[in-house]
Amino acid sequence: MSTKRMLILLLTTAVLAACGSAPADTLDRAGSITAAAQTVAKALEKPDTPTTAPTAPTPTVTPAEISSPAATTQPAPSSTQRVVLPTSACDVSAYVSDVTVPDNTVMDPGETFTKTWKFKNTGECKWTTAYAIAFVSGTAMGGKTTALADAVDPGDEANISVELTAPATAGTYTGYWRLKNASGNFFGDPVFVKIVVPGAGTATVTATSGATVVVPTATVTPTQEPTPTETTAA
Repeated sequence: MSTKRMLILLLTTAVLAACGSAPADTLDRAGSITAAAQTVAKALEKPDTPTTAPTAPTPTVTPAEISSPAATTQPAPSSTQRVVLPTSACDVSAYVSDVTVPDNTVMDPGETFTKTWKFKNTGECKWTTAYAIAFVSGTAMGGKTTALADAVDPGDEANISVELTAPATAGTYTGYWRLKNASGNFFGDPVFVKIVVPGAGTATVTATSGATVVVPTATVTPTQEPTPTETTAA
């Protein structure tokens, strides 16, 4: 039984006891007491104060207030890292053969010649006349970037040439060249031209295999025989 009901019961019992034993004038006071008891009872009808602390209302969050998680970004590579780009299947070439000037061909100092290589277009893009072959390293021998004379379709082969000049100084010279597309980007493996420029005291010998070999020339000084003297008889 709650505390409020117990108080109401006690007040009612007290009023009844007073009414049963008191005279008439006392009954008036009993009526007053009863009225007071009713007032107290009404006040006690209010709900009991909760013994637990009120729970804080849950805040209402609108979608605009909900922040999305920060995007995860990959750090940019440092300058010491090597970035490997995927190989394009568009521009791809394959060296087929030397058409002119085999390796170690002997050239006179200052001699002009045409070096020609045969290539195959093994890529997916057509080589137009905007494509070219260009010098990349070694000895240029006066060669310049040379545009393709004709377009080359994928799967086709083509001869590509450069005009060169042998150096004036004796020695062995090698120049590396490479194809590049219309955007100026190199592609395919480099090819090279290698010649020999003989100097003084050298000669060339052609072997039976067709290879040309440079060998030093020996200098021979003839021995002069003494002039015979005429003997006069006494």
